Amino acid sequence: MNNDLVEKYHKRARQDKFEVFKSFMSCKMKEGEYICNHVHRMQRYLERLVKINVEFDEELAIDIVLNYLPSCYDHFILAYHLNNAETTLDQLHNLLQTTESGLKGKNSTPPTNVPILTIHKGKGKKRNVVPKGR
Repeated sequence: MNNDLVEKYHKRARQDKFEVFKSFMSCKMKEGEYICNHVHRMQRYLERLVKINVEFDEELAIDIVLNYLPSCYDHFILAYHLNNAETTLDQLHNLLQTTESGLKGKNSTPPTNVPILTIHKGKGKKRNVVPKGR
C-alpha cells in the first residue's frame, strides 16, 4: 500500500511539474504589457517550480526572464550582457522598470521631422499629353 501511495504521489507531482513548467515556458511578454506584471508572473512561476523541487539558480532565472522579453528590449539585453553586472532578480526588475519608462517616454511623443504623405482620392483634371514632334 505504501508503494502505491508513493507511485500515485510521484505521478501527480510529475503532472504538476509538467503543467507549471509548460505555463512558465509559454510566458512571453506581450508588446505593451507592463514589465512589473511580466516579472511578477515569472517570479510566481519560479516560486511554484521551487515548491515542486525544480531548482533554479538566480542566474538561470534572470536568463529566462530576459529571454521572454519582446524585441523592443533587445538593446537592454545587449547592454546588460556587455556590462557583465552581477544582479539579483529584484535588481534586474528595477533596471527593466527604468528601461520601460524610457521606452514609453520615447513612444509618447511623436517625432516632428517625419514626412507625411497624403493621397487624395477624387476627381482631378486629366491632361492631354501630346507627343513631341507633331
